[in-house]
Amino acid sequence: MKKCIFIAFNLLSLSTAVLANEQELYISAGVSSHELQSVEGNKLSALVGARDYYSNDWFVGGEIEASYLDYDVKIIGDSYSLGANIPLGKRFEFSDRMTIDIYGLVGYSMTELNVKPIKKTLHGLKWGIGSDISFSDFMIGARLTNAELGNDDYPDKLREKNVTLLASYKF
Repeated sequence: MKKCIFIAFNLLSLSTAVLANEQELYISAGVSSHELQSVEGNKLSALVGARDYYSNDWFVGGEIEASYLDYDVKIIGDSYSLGANIPLGKRFEFSDRMTIDIYGLVGYSMTELNVKPIKKTLHGLKWGIGSDISFSDFMIGARLTNAELGNDDYPDKLREKNVTLLASYKF
């Protein structure tokens, strides 16, 4: 967890080292179709993030994500996930009130998997693509992310896949 927060905030602070044209802070709620290997479920997420927009509307950002995981199989109980994401992309302006951001994202994810009766903590790199439609005070978007999760006890990584719909409020 400390590593996720450290990476996100350091990369976010580096992004402000260059003079940005515009900065945006946001909070988001997300709903995902979630899959870990072949086990399906749902994921509810809360994100806090920021983006710095530079010349030619390129941007870099940082996000902290906390999620609740609910799997369809009963042997896996309530599980949780924490992550740090770095979106990097381009903004396309369609009008004074509407823009579209298209981006790739990289990050780090840590999941506490509750496989009854044992809890396992898995972590690993995360990557994906996304797009947001941005209005004056809010954004809506969609993301496709993957992660390779494991730990020292499991040399084989578990693949996590998410298709996420997001609703965000901008400050």
